[in-house]
Amino acid sequence: MPRHGGRAVIPDDLPEVGPPPLEGEDMARRGKGFKARKREDHALVLIRDLLASLDDPARARRLLLELGRYYDPVLGGAIVEVSHQRAIIEAIEAGRPGAAEALIQARYALYIKDRAHLGRGEEG
Repeated sequence: MPRHGGRAVIPDDLPEVGPPPLEGEDMARRGKGFKARKREDHALVLIRDLLASLDDPARARRLLLELGRYYDPVLGGAIVEVSHQRAIIEAIEAGRPGAAEALIQARYALYIKDRAHLGRGEEG
């Protein structure tokens, strides 16, 4: 870059730097504040997927493993602890999807209980 008197000379024809212009849906969401930027709770997505996978033990096991990685500071541990994971898998493998679903729903209720005031509860 050419220098003039010890300072860099910046050409006038450089493109303007900044975020790309907003269009369509992005423009509509811009002024909505926090709710527009709120991210989906991945643990809730995994719980929904788990409930839908009670007939597939291998998939349920993978989903439980992933859920076990999510820490819940309110509960002071994993969202679905190892003992609960075992009980859920045992129920699925024994052909008792109702029992597995009840265990999952109990853990879900504990997880979501203190999040309703944050607007993070399920809407329906």
